[in-house]
Amino acid sequence: MPKRARLTRVVLAALGATPLFITLGSACGARDDLPDLPPVPPVPECVVDADCEGFDDLCRNVRCVPDDGSGGGDEGGGAVGGSAVGGSAGGDVIGGADGRAITLRRGQCREVNPVDCDDGDICTIDTCDPATGSCSSELAVHDNDGDGFNGPREGTKAGDPDSCGDDCDDTNENAFPGNTEVCDGADNDCNGIVDDNATFIPIELEPVRISPDGQTPAGPGGLAWSGESYVATYTGTSSGFDIWRSQLAPNGDKLQDDELLKISNSDGMGGPIVWTGDRYGVAWQERRDGDYEIYFRLLDASGATVVTSPVQLSDAFGFSVNPDLGWTGTRFVAVWQDERSGQFSIFGRTITLEGAPDSGEVQLVPEGGFPDEAPVVAASSQGIGVAWGHGDALAHFIQFQTFGFDLQATSDVVTLTDGTTDAVYPAVAYNDGTYVVAWFDRSASPQGIYAAVISDEGQLVVAPKLVSSTPAGRHSRYPSMRALGDRILLVFSDDRDGGQYELYGRMLTASLDPLTEPQRITQATGDSVYPKLAFGPDGNVGILFRDDRLGEQHVFFTRLGCLAGTTPPNP
Repeated sequence: MPKRARLTRVVLAALGATPLFITLGSACGARDDLPDLPPVPPVPECVVDADCEGFDDLCRNVRCVPDDGSGGGDEGGGAVGGSAVGGSAGGDVIGGADGRAITLRRGQCREVNPVDCDDGDICTIDTCDPATGSCSSELAVHDNDGDGFNGPREGTKAGDPDSCGDDCDDTNENAFPGNTEVCDGADNDCNGIVDDNATFIPIELEPVRISPDGQTPAGPGGLAWSGESYVATYTGTSSGFDIWRSQLAPNGDKLQDDELLKISNSDGMGGPIVWTGDRYGVAWQERRDGDYEIYFRLLDASGATVVTSPVQLSDAFGFSVNPDLGWTGTRFVAVWQDERSGQFSIFGRTITLEGAPDSGEVQLVPEGGFPDEAPVVAASSQGIGVAWGHGDALAHFIQFQTFGFDLQATSDVVTLTDGTTDAVYPAVAYNDGTYVVAWFDRSASPQGIYAAVISDEGQLVVAPKLVSSTPAGRHSRYPSMRALGDRILLVFSDDRDGGQYELYGRMLTASLDPLTEPQRITQATGDSVYPKLAFGPDGNVGILFRDDRLGEQHVFFTRLGCLAGTTPPNP
């Protein structure tokens, strides 16, 4: 029973009022026999302060204020007042047969002199303690990588006047203003360019197998570098699907035994992983309670120790699958495809640095005539971009949209293909003020990897163009990218050299023009597909991928090396 209704009953009882029960007859004229009673006075919104939500919040100071504006300003006050029978302005008189009466003023719950903790500094987050009404402030920016420089405030670019931080990459302790640029996969001097004028070439080393015997078929989940080691995630198959975490040395050797990430004896897959500067976040799908849901947890800097218990991000009817994960500099962003309405659509949720969800499950894209599937996310301090596949068995579209940190759309949906070709498997990267979206098209002329560039505001900057230089009659698949500011590193699978898919890499300008020819990375018999990239040490780019060279589908690791000063600057 609502508090104010309880209070009204208590007041009536105290005054000796007796509830009146009336029986309605079934005859047609029964209503004519009802007594002529006075109208029941309306129940006020509040009678005392305790009726108001937030009355005990000393920051809001919510009080029950009478309509006539008198009284109700102190704790324990309210709209109750004594009067003679007949009442007073703004009140209703109730009473018993003994003549006692009380006036219930029709009060309204209002904030009375709420505490204002805003110190006028955009670089602080100001809060009020509801229990004491006291103010406190903390910095709105952080130094996650411990290099002595703060990352930018959400919604700003590092170094801008309102950014409150000038660390252009707060996940890497070797990137900060004034540092010397070296070939290491970082924007060391924060000039907006990673490894100025460098290109990335295959290192002539044998790939390292990551998935063990007894876990086939296996597929890559994600790869990230902490500054000390890589952490790779992969899906293996034994009696069901398992998701594993593996800590790797720079050359791909295992530093410890692999560890299961899933939390129940059920199927689990996926594993996108990101590094924040002092910890990892990882997401996956798991069939714990009959259908697949999305889970998240933190790993420590070594990737070896679980920091938090798994957090369930999705909870609804139907499958929630194909998660991807991004990092804005202050929070994680998880996206996935979800069929709670009976048709797959794109959902998302944000998670704090401490691993706790700080938003609800948000449907990012309104449902249309076709399902939405396979979302990928790129996040930065300036915003969030999501690409996905839209369509059915007959029509395939690649679409993109930008979002704010509250996961509300900040642009219209950008449709990058017209649905007449078989365009699938999008990838996305944020590149210093723009988003680069790539996909492969199995029926376009020519077939191959296509890409487009979209601005922060969701405007098309570079129209879709072929970026794989796929020869006639050959096929390119599964793009993966790393942004370098003025250039893009593209890695993909291609069958141009003999009918089986191998990995190739090439450099593109920020406008998607070729800087290098595709270079073959893998050399063995069998398909090499699904590359996952991460900048590593000494200018290396780690690549986790699936490979069939042993006759079974296993997960392997290989590397590209940084060759300094060999690519002309992007005009």
